[in-house]
Amino acid sequence: MVPAPWVWARVSARFGPSPVNPYTQSTLDPAAAAARIASAQGPVLVLTHAKPDGDALGSVVALVAALRRQGGQAFGVLVPPVPAPLAARPGAALVSVWHDAAGLAGLPVPPEEVALFVVVDTGAWSQVGPLRGVVEPHMDRTLVIDHHLSGDIPASDRLVDPEAAAACEVVAQVITHLPDAVGAPSSQAFSDPVIGEALFMGIASDTGWFRYANVRPATLELAATLIRAGVDHAELYQQLERAERPEKLALLTRALQSVKFVAGGQAAVMSLRPADFVQTGAAPEETEGLIDLPQRVGDVRVTVLLTQSPQAPGQPPLTRMSFRSRHAVNPADTVNVAEMAAKLGGGGHAQAAGAKADRPVDVVSAQVVELLSDALRG
Repeated sequence: MVPAPWVWARVSARFGPSPVNPYTQSTLDPAAAAARIASAQGPVLVLTHAKPDGDALGSVVALVAALRRQGGQAFGVLVPPVPAPLAARPGAALVSVWHDAAGLAGLPVPPEEVALFVVVDTGAWSQVGPLRGVVEPHMDRTLVIDHHLSGDIPASDRLVDPEAAAACEVVAQVITHLPDAVGAPSSQAFSDPVIGEALFMGIASDTGWFRYANVRPATLELAATLIRAGVDHAELYQQLERAERPEKLALLTRALQSVKFVAGGQAAVMSLRPADFVQTGAAPEETEGLIDLPQRVGDVRVTVLLTQSPQAPGQPPLTRMSFRSRHAVNPADTVNVAEMAAKLGGGGHAQAAGAKADRPVDVVSAQVVELLSDALRG
């Protein structure tokens, strides 16, 4: 049995470089992944992590649209909540939203009829939520397409590029190798307005609109290709980043009022409690982007957002943790927040990671503050 992803970080912290996690190693290149998808003898079901962001939704939509373009049976499913600006995009009509009440009846196609499951933008069971029970019995016909270095889904096929700024970068490579309806390469797929917008949305959202250190030349080259193909990046920015509700502004105010500077001012922790959501009327998905605000303070190297949203009566408290670290001129000075998240049962990227705990936010906050103090000491 291979240890869970956070175990690698604990081993590394104590004994040096961690062993390679086999579940984050590619077994296919983009061409082979495209061939695997195109050869599926039946419906392809594309899914991603719960509470999808722009990269997750963009990856699902782009792949489903590309497969339908080439005449295949493809369906997408999302685990809510889905942020309103994303749900309003035209491509969102191609996917279904999972509802616990509907169970398997809510899937666009019965699991036993699915020829291939494709999991995008995650390789971790903890992130797929209720869809784990749908996919896990079918690892022999599951493909993971991801860009994270943490994961534990033992899929038979994997395409993982940790150098990619977004999963949409990897999906774009796969799409270029998919044949169209007459068997020719899909060289014109990016000109499809749904595919082009979905891919651009993914790389823009995961790079903070090209501000983050994960941007590489290939990221900007793909963005340029999509713009040349017809993506209106300025309009997309307005629709995604300038369409918030007043309730989110009220939640932002609560988040800023909760800021605590710890570890000698090198870290900032924000906490949102159930009452903050109830009293502002904001939805849990409207926390997107809040974590970046304390990074405007010059001395802050790490920011953490702790969110305990309202739960149904009788359910245990659930606190979600988001970690971000600032890019340093000297790479050795950049804090690896994936290792921090791993110590709390999560994972992610070196500069963007997350975890969750079945404990109240105040309990988790104390643990996080201690973790930050230890990591940033000196």
